[in-house]
Amino acid sequence: ACRDHLRLDIDYVSLNSPTPEGRTIAPHTLVYSGMRWHVRAYCERNRKYRDFVLSRLRGVPDIEDGETENGIDADEAWNTPVTVIIKPDEGLTPAQKLIIQTDFGMIDGQLEIPSCGALVKYVLQRYQIDPNHLDPKPEAQQIVVANLKDLKPWLYD
Repeated sequence: ACRDHLRLDIDYVSLNSPTPEGRTIAPHTLVYSGMRWHVRAYCERNRKYRDFVLSRLRGVPDIEDGETENGIDADEAWNTPVTVIIKPDEGLTPAQKLIIQTDFGMIDGQLEIPSCGALVKYVLQRYQIDPNHLDPKPEAQQIVVANLKDLKPWLYD
């Protein structure tokens, strides 16, 4: 479906809706977040691009006739380059900061991770950074996002 730009009728469950709900999606890319597989797709019900966890699909999807008009080119979040910048927590001592910089291969005190808007939340998850719950002890978190303000549009649906 991704390769041929086809639409799929799926049954999908979520934490908000544990009973399978029918949706028609136009998938364009499979994504591994480091923990689980997702498909990036246009959701006709919500009228926007979203990520669907593959293990939450129920049954066998039905392929719809004809190509979708909602392909990868129209997915703004997917097509917007974003750089996530990680740096050592400011509460660390200079010696501790150097250790963290070496651990993460930082250059000039920071690590720049190229991504796209749609994948920012997965980058932060991969580095075990929860932007909503920062640990007050710098030794616990060790790293923080230097450009969190710039990333906020990509963190919340």
